Amino acid sequence: MPKQPFKPKKKKLFGARFTSTLSVALVLFVLGVGALGGLAVAGLADVMREQFTITIVVNGAAGDKYAKQLVAKLDSAAFTSKVSYISADSALQIVTRELGESPEDFLGYNPLQPSVELQLKSAYARRDSIAPIIESLRQQAGQKIDSIDYNEDLLDAVNANIHRTAIVLAILAAVLILISMTLVANTVRLALHADRFIIGTMRLVGATDWFIRRPFVVGQVWHGLLAAAVAMLAIAVLFFFGMDATGSAAQAFVQLVFNPLHVACVAVGMILAGMMIPALAAWQACNKYLHCTTDELYLM
Repeated sequence: MPKQPFKPKKKKLFGARFTSTLSVALVLFVLGVGALGGLAVAGLADVMREQFTITIVVNGAAGDKYAKQLVAKLDSAAFTSKVSYISADSALQIVTRELGESPEDFLGYNPLQPSVELQLKSAYARRDSIAPIIESLRQQAGQKIDSIDYNEDLLDAVNANIHRTAIVLAILAAVLILISMTLVANTVRLALHADRFIIGTMRLVGATDWFIRRPFVVGQVWHGLLAAAVAMLAIAVLFFFGMDATGSAAQAFVQLVFNPLHVACVAVGMILAGMMIPALAAWQACNKYLHCTTDELYLM
């Protein structure tokens, strides 16, 4: 019976390297979505702090003129997020709308005074930062300001909740990063396991350690870049369908997350992580096989 000619087997599409790249892409996708979500929560915390209002009631004798001067002064201050002026007439309309009747009808005059509502930037929305601001305003205004009021308990409660949330998110991020790095490292080690005999052969013929490591490390860098591109494409698709889902929770999440600066930072982070983590894992795996005897390579 004639011998059949030897035909080399074709590499399977879903081979070890393809699986490795896909696994790294999945890990980077999870990290990217988690990072964007964390940045969105941080941004939401800043928005909540900047909604906190300090009400400055101007003395009636000082009048609207001083109130408008105070608004112009506060508007240029470094700690100001937003400042607005409420005249006595506007305040009367607001109270009338809330009570359903006007205090002026039974008092015979408008008891309300002009006021200024000050909203601080997130970094200043803390009790220890607000105290010197209020003290400075009192010293500069003197008798022109009747009162400066804000809800201290509400501010403390908001900051405490944000602090607790930040701690929980930091712990979850650390665990997620640790698990992700472990998964990527194990995936790369498995991919290099099939090449351990090549490493052993190169070592036997006198190749230097760096010469042996270089193709594996560089190869994993390129695989990591490809994985990062796949992960970013998947996130872009997620954003696209989330934006298209009118009125859904997905659309609300995308609108909260989609900050161009945040997206750019996360994209750069995914690229760097995609390059560095597999490269370090390949370096460690090569070191392991470089220091094995031929017998040990067969036993692995």
